[in-house]
Amino acid sequence: MLLGGFAAGGVAADTAVDNGTVEVTNDTDSAYADVTAAPIYSGDPAPNVTVVVEGLPNGTDIGNGTELLNETRTLSSGSVESYEYALTDDDRGNYTRVHISVTSSGDGSLIESVDWGVIKRVSGGAGGGLGGTGASTGLIMAAIALLGAIYLSRED
Repeated sequence: MLLGGFAAGGVAADTAVDNGTVEVTNDTDSAYADVTAAPIYSGDPAPNVTVVVEGLPNGTDIGNGTELLNETRTLSSGSVESYEYALTDDDRGNYTRVHISVTSSGDGSLIESVDWGVIKRVSGGAGGGLGGTGASTGLIMAAIALLGAIYLSRED
């Protein structure tokens, strides 16, 4: 399950491109930001993009939390750069929210879009969603296939 936000480009240099805060639960696996560069640009220097993920304990203001990720990359034309921070059990215990900020120190208009949020773990059922009967169903299907092969290969 993905929870997050989306913004389109057209921002000035050295500015915030997008940011937001999302809740951390026991099911939160990681925080991410995907930054897409404009498909074609030439003559302009490639934008540098920095993503910061900040862990926020309950009642803590943005800017006063713990920096979990601070990564800068240079975007090339048409590329998508994915930034991700995998939360640990300690992170899930210490932080009720994470704040994700994306800034550009280049021409922000060369950033086509930003997608950010968290990825949550989803529990699955046993047996491929067959309510726990998957193992016996697989054995029955194998037995039917074997009997069918024997029947087809017998001599008349």
